[in-house]
Amino acid sequence: MKGKEVKNGLEPKKERIILTATKIFSAKGYFSTSVQEIAEECSMSKASLYKLFPSKEDLFIEVFEYHQNILFDKVASISFASHYSPRELLIKQISTQIEVFLEQRNFITMQLKEIPLSGNNKLKKMMRQLKTRIVGWQRNVLIEAYGEEIKPYSWDLTVTVQGLLKEYITVADQYKEWDGNEMATYIVDRLDYIKTDLLQTKPKPLFSEEEMENLLSPSPTLCTKDHVDILLSRIKIVIDSMNPSDNKEHLEQSFDMLIKELETEDPKVFLLDVLLHYFMKEEQLKSTATKLRSLLVGGEKWNI
Repeated sequence: MKGKEVKNGLEPKKERIILTATKIFSAKGYFSTSVQEIAEECSMSKASLYKLFPSKEDLFIEVFEYHQNILFDKVASISFASHYSPRELLIKQISTQIEVFLEQRNFITMQLKEIPLSGNNKLKKMMRQLKTRIVGWQRNVLIEAYGEEIKPYSWDLTVTVQGLLKEYITVADQYKEWDGNEMATYIVDRLDYIKTDLLQTKPKPLFSEEEMENLLSPSPTLCTKDHVDILLSRIKIVIDSMNPSDNKEHLEQSFDMLIKELETEDPKVFLLDVLLHYFMKEEQLKSTATKLRSLLVGGEKWNI
């Protein structure tokens, strides 16, 4: 975007507001925080803030998305490191999840305590979408680590991981400073035993595909190919028109990886999500990449 420095897909002013809101939300809670005090802390008028964020709900939603994207940025860089074995990659991804949670502990604790999931459709929808994203990512990570044979039990393992993480992180946060890699390794060691037992004894899964289908992302094969091709072409045109100084080389490499993955017989949904999230950080590509992600990874249908 000409004349404006854009970082992490956000203009500096918008990012400053988000970081300020994070600090105040974390300290005072969602309901006790006013838009007025966020604006004053940012040395701007409430009217100016409302031009960027129409309501406190909208601001909170962008704050929540901003911090979740920090996690996905970090796991994206790990996922592209080819020197890790599948098991090592699983440990690194869980370790990163632990470290990001502990870094954001105050904000996460606040939203868990205060945000009502009934009677507020906008926040309820946001929490559902973001929860789906993190749980869907975790499931795909486990399938990548343990192979397709674990797929019938992938939701059971996902629920197990999320439960273990929640309890271990809660205890760690209260009583000691844990090393994220040590905790992740311990959890994966336990998962190895659970995985082996499941494959040997073959019990009926507690959480089947059908029961969890509301959390599953649609398969890329179900998307309208013509729509996908149109959006891919738009992204390619924008990248080709960019100056070398605009991160063009990295975007070209990521685009090639996206095309290569889409050409495989069974595209990895997690990898598609990571690549598209990277494009969404670029202001020029954000709208198109968001629509493409909706088709390939899941979400609302777009008219294009």
